Amino acid sequence: MPEISSLASAGWIYPSSVGNMTAHIPSAVYEFLPEVVVALLAAVTMLSGIVLQQGRNIGALRTEWQADRLHLENRLGTIQQQTCFDALTGLRNRNMFEAKVSTLLRGTAPFALIYIDLDGLKAVNDRLGHIAGDRLIVSATKAIRSALRRRGDRDGLFRRGTAADEFFVILEGMRLAVAIQLAELILTALRSVSLTASIGVVEWDGQTIQSGEQIELAAEQQMQRAKRDGRNCVRWNAEVIEHSAPPTLPRGQTLDAVPVEIEPERTERNAA
Repeated sequence: MPEISSLASAGWIYPSSVGNMTAHIPSAVYEFLPEVVVALLAAVTMLSGIVLQQGRNIGALRTEWQADRLHLENRLGTIQQQTCFDALTGLRNRNMFEAKVSTLLRGTAPFALIYIDLDGLKAVNDRLGHIAGDRLIVSATKAIRSALRRRGDRDGLFRRGTAADEFFVILEGMRLAVAIQLAELILTALRSVSLTASIGVVEWDGQTIQSGEQIELAAEQQMQRAKRDGRNCVRWNAEVIEHSAPPTLPRGQTLDAVPVEIEPERTERNAA
């Protein structure tokens, strides 16, 4: 059988097996072997084409998936930017501020809060328009950041609201005396760009029960004292914000629901 002999010579089968194969294959089958070989080769070629095409399809799907993933990441980044950051200044917004304070209050490390209210912004908006007011806010943001030399302190700068001329600075692990000095540096930086602010400073001791709203209110009270004292100054409460938990809690009541009171605002004027 010449076809089988050629397969043996090509190395596809062992020559010693040719005799056995030809002995067991009826002679009528010999004439179909070329067609069978051609059909097998065609099948292999077709399968190779299918595999190649599937590989291309997988590559296209991978490229499309990567593009969709990049689009989704960009979209999520945009949503995060809109949700967590102020569009005008690029600062973290009130949502981020509240989340940060809530996290710190669950710990035990003390921190200070600086409440900054720009003086005279409403008059600028009324006289020159909100575009001029926005430029003033951006200028104030740059000045405040310049006074916060440590990156950690700059990360603690927040804008109170999208229509607000107020800012918060959270100073982790910082006590009141150092926070007051930093508030004075912020005021000096604002003056360097022809701006002023009324600034209040408070401290949390890291031990007592307190809510974010209460700490913000305490800082706002000091800021309002600065306004009453003529603006363009820093005021603070020399008393650490501290409250004690009741000895026992009513059944079903959690610590979050414990009523506490802010220390009354000190009436005597502190030195700026």
